[in-house]
Amino acid sequence: EGMRITYGESETIGYREQMEDASVIWDLDQSGLFAAEVYDGHGGRGAARVAAGTMTPHLRSLLRQVKEGSRESCPCCELVRETYLAVDSFIVGKGLEAGAAAATLHIKGERFVAANAGDTRVIMGTGEAWLQLTLDHKPDLPEELMRIRSLGGRVIVWGVPRVQGILAMSRALGDPSLKPFVTPEPRVVEGLLGKENDVAVIACDGVWDVLDPGEVIAMARDRRDPQDAADAIVARALEAGSTDNITVVVLDLRDYTGGLSRERMEILSVLDRARESG
Repeated sequence: EGMRITYGESETIGYREQMEDASVIWDLDQSGLFAAEVYDGHGGRGAARVAAGTMTPHLRSLLRQVKEGSRESCPCCELVRETYLAVDSFIVGKGLEAGAAAATLHIKGERFVAANAGDTRVIMGTGEAWLQLTLDHKPDLPEELMRIRSLGGRVIVWGVPRVQGILAMSRALGDPSLKPFVTPEPRVVEGLLGKENDVAVIACDGVWDVLDPGEVIAMARDRRDPQDAADAIVARALEAGSTDNITVVVLDLRDYTGGLSRERMEILSVLDRARESG
């Protein structure tokens, strides 16, 4: 039984007119898969809701196909990438104009896969320190800027750099009107957990715009109950002046990783097709 992950989820509409975020936790299933996901929607909540409802179920079906031999075995990071692209198709196929930044953390046994498209982050505690497993996809990142321009798109500064003068991130699920400049291609990091991985936080930019990751991880670490930690992080972000929707998921991994043989986490691979093709 020892292998359990406790978690807390907290959210607030903040100073916005509507709540466009969504988050979901899929507790350990029969196959041993755990998932924690945060989606920061824009142009409505539709895309974030569809993503929260379909991402892990779709990944599970791919894992099942591999297990049953009805499809080639391939690295987990490839399956997660394929899932992001499928979820993007579901959103667009529903006729939604909305989009969503996505950050997901999947854990199976000692292996983890962290992925993102947009500016939602996954931060993992490592002993005394922390590691950001995602990359904020901002339109003015040199590689993103080059990719957008090579496709004939533009990045226009309107307060902040925006794709086509509209969206302040260069990757997201949905957003059909901004394709191909805004891509659903995720950046996917696969690795092995170690005893040092005590907590993890998945949260939208409503947190990271105003709080330092070190402070957020310390708050997750200092509270034994991850629900208290999630609520405290949301309250602190509001106090620090965040005006956005705020969504936070805190995982307490101490019981889970305590039984692992490895002390230190290990990154095995980083998959980013959008960068390779640029």
